[in-house]
Amino acid sequence: MQRVALLLLAALFPIASYAQVPAQARQSTPQTEPQPAPAQEPVNSFSFVRYRADYEVKADATSVETNEYEILIKTKASVDNFSQVRLSYSEKMESLEVLAAYTLTPDGERHDVPADKIYTQESYSSASAAMYADRKVKVIVFPNLSPGTRVVYRYRQSQNTPYFPGYFGLWENLSLFTQYDDAKITLSAPKSLPMHLYTRDVQGSDRPRVEGDTAHWSWTYQRKTPMQNQNWTAAGWEYGPTIMASTYPDFSAMGRAYQSKGAEAAALTPAVRSRADEITKGIGDRRAQAAAIYEWVAKNIRYVAVYLGNGGLEPNSADSILANRYGDCKDHTVILEALLAAKGIASTPVLIGAGGGPTLPPVAVLGRFNHAINYLPEFDLYLDSTSPYARFGQLPASDLGAPVVHTADGKLSRTPANGPAVSAYRADSFYTFSANGDVSGHTLQDSGASGEIGLRGMFSQLTSQNRARVEDSIMSASGFNGVGRLKLKGDVDDLGKPFGYSFEFDATDYVDFSVVGGMTLPDPPGADSMRGIYATASSETNATPFYCNDSLREETYTLKFPATVPLIAIPRSSRFSNAAGEYEASWKREGQVVTATHRLSLNAIHGPDKLCLPADYPAFRELYQYVRRGFRAQIVYGDLNTAQVSEEAVR
Repeated sequence: MQRVALLLLAALFPIASYAQVPAQARQSTPQTEPQPAPAQEPVNSFSFVRYRADYEVKADATSVETNEYEILIKTKASVDNFSQVRLSYSEKMESLEVLAAYTLTPDGERHDVPADKIYTQESYSSASAAMYADRKVKVIVFPNLSPGTRVVYRYRQSQNTPYFPGYFGLWENLSLFTQYDDAKITLSAPKSLPMHLYTRDVQGSDRPRVEGDTAHWSWTYQRKTPMQNQNWTAAGWEYGPTIMASTYPDFSAMGRAYQSKGAEAAALTPAVRSRADEITKGIGDRRAQAAAIYEWVAKNIRYVAVYLGNGGLEPNSADSILANRYGDCKDHTVILEALLAAKGIASTPVLIGAGGGPTLPPVAVLGRFNHAINYLPEFDLYLDSTSPYARFGQLPASDLGAPVVHTADGKLSRTPANGPAVSAYRADSFYTFSANGDVSGHTLQDSGASGEIGLRGMFSQLTSQNRARVEDSIMSASGFNGVGRLKLKGDVDDLGKPFGYSFEFDATDYVDFSVVGGMTLPDPPGADSMRGIYATASSETNATPFYCNDSLREETYTLKFPATVPLIAIPRSSRFSNAAGEYEASWKREGQVVTATHRLSLNAIHGPDKLCLPADYPAFRELYQYVRRGFRAQIVYGDLNTAQVSEEAVR
């Protein structure tokens, strides 16, 4: 499905082509004089020469954060990355002031950023929906950057109103992949204010230095040589240097604090009751009522992405959401909760760490939760109505296996695991060969419940204008010269029924049966294949923990050969397993029909709520190597009387 998605995107957003440089122009000029040695490749594209973060917390949990960055630009790519710095804040709850902004040239000359190059913009979410005009972005534009320049800026961000009553949170993650020459983080707070702390791999103590009524903490960090990029890695906070602080004792307290703001917004009103009755008219079954309400919200309340912590945590009222017909994730939980309550169906908002792995930090920091969904205890069901393509009971892959807190009672839990039950991928491809080497056939695929959501999103962009280009791209990506046809199964917008697709194809000159040859299994048009999975584990080692979950992929190939083509041999079936999972390739022949099935199951080695460790990586790499070998196997065909056979082979 991933490959089909990329091909569809390519068709929707074509890239301009450019004329090739003539061959004569590309030829190198003969060297008549010694050339200077090439410049030494930089270790990284930028580094933090100096980083300072100072947090001052008051008794009411309001705070002032002062940050200072001095960044050395080493490559042209970093010139683009740091030519414009964007600092986000909530105008309703915060204020932000740029205290200094300038560049330092390699010879030490300072250039201050002009005042008119520091300005305030609406955030992307504010621009798309007036309800969220509270979110602002302070932009600093640094002119005339080049490798060797240092970018320096300092700003003060004041939390004038805490996100939750009595809540202050600090979360500093210092990446192992970044060079820090000199980093220092300080925290001061009234000694009477509870402060829960966790640190890893930084210098400093979690025990404060107390002066009068104020407690002080200080940490430093330095990393001169950044770690090489890794093939697989979890979020940096899971294993890298980090500092966490929170005035809340646990995530349950955070959930209950959210509920105190959100419950009022979901209050029942005449407008809500009327809409719920209209949606469920003629539906008596309670689960069917819940499904109808969910589908209405998913399809009629436009989702505006304002993540938790970005623009306040107080949702809008159900009535205003109904009137405006758009909302962020908090608003989606409100309107869904209110409409369900109108039919007597209980639910609770759920704070979720979507797409961030299976674990929670040891300290209750708000940044771990970036999304809100609903939970219906009557049906033991999680619902995410921000996805307009998820059927009732389906969750996007990013929501699966994620830690959550139910805000109604502060209960910590976890969404259903992202395992084979919801995300198994199966593809069946059928090929009928002609004696002249042409081939026709079709591909069927089942991407599981979570994959179906992505399919709907992809194919919602399919039009008669771009369909032919998508079909051509699928054919060429699979190595076929011919015509392909997408066949949709179901309606993208009908969330009451399953959705999928098949792909039919007719290709010419795929194989030459007039000679003895060997054929690997064709790349299935319109489906993904595991055959290239080894490339994801190309490095011999992996130095960081990584996310892993139970999964299943199964591909079946059915090839029908002409009666006139002798089939000399097919591969033996094989099987390999280790701690990472199991791979099986099974082959069988019935007359002129060869069927091959490749099956790969992967394990969450330490359980669905744990990370895989660097020591686990070799097992995955070994398993993927067997997959690589399995797809090298060939069907041998042809008339041996037409081939030159060595005497050794005859003996």
